[in-house]
Amino acid sequence: MAKQNPGDVLTSDWNPVIGCYPYSRGCANCWFMRAGGIFEWQRRLGNIPERVRANERTVFDERLTVKSLQAKKGIVGIVQHGDLFCDWQGKNFSIFASPDAKVIADVLDIVDKVATKRNDNTKYVLWTKRAERMTTILKARYPNGVPRYYGCAISVEDQATMAERLPHLLQLFGTKILVIEPMLDPIVIPAADLKKLQWIIVGSETGEGARSLKLDWVRALRDQAVGAGIPFFVKQLGDDHRRPVRELDGATWDQFPIGYVK
Repeated sequence: MAKQNPGDVLTSDWNPVIGCYPYSRGCANCWFMRAGGIFEWQRRLGNIPERVRANERTVFDERLTVKSLQAKKGIVGIVQHGDLFCDWQGKNFSIFASPDAKVIADVLDIVDKVATKRNDNTKYVLWTKRAERMTTILKARYPNGVPRYYGCAISVEDQATMAERLPHLLQLFGTKILVIEPMLDPIVIPAADLKKLQWIIVGSETGEGARSLKLDWVRALRDQAVGAGIPFFVKQLGDDHRRPVRELDGATWDQFPIGYVK
């Protein structure tokens, strides 16, 4: 369970939709799709039927309900077993008039219903590499700003992907989270952009063939975050999730934004 894992920022996750396909170099050893990864584990548990493929979108109607989400509290990851904003129909299709749009709207409709009715401090984290698509959809859906119960996160792996994706995230009014995982190269966040973030999360790649993270890269990010007063969280620094390494210079970094309680 995520709640019992100190290296996970989530209390739990909700996956009424699963599936993704490689998008950038950070996907090469994807924790979901790789051999022996989360997809295979979930299949062994009986949560994913044999007919389902990791690189295809699958909607589980029995999970896409208010009842399936309403029991989850704390910090809830929305569609962690894939990317909700994946462009399955291709770029020639309108974001707002395609099967993609309906699936995304159905998921957000349920989150909105549960969060509005509950009216507590539960947070729902949207996590994507498709930053432009997420921003376009959320700005259209919530013209007055993304509701306070959402955290909007983008995943990047190096300076180039951050430069491409971060400007889109920063267009949103709401909690903006930069997830640097797997961190494959040093990253410097422009000072003007840094102060617009509410949370920075860093993690290494794990598993067979993992590409190494250098601690000096993380130190530099930590110093940036501390200097700007941005909460900083280190998920892991080593290459083996079974023996997690989380200490940086003798300390663990488990900072959360105000209102985010695991």
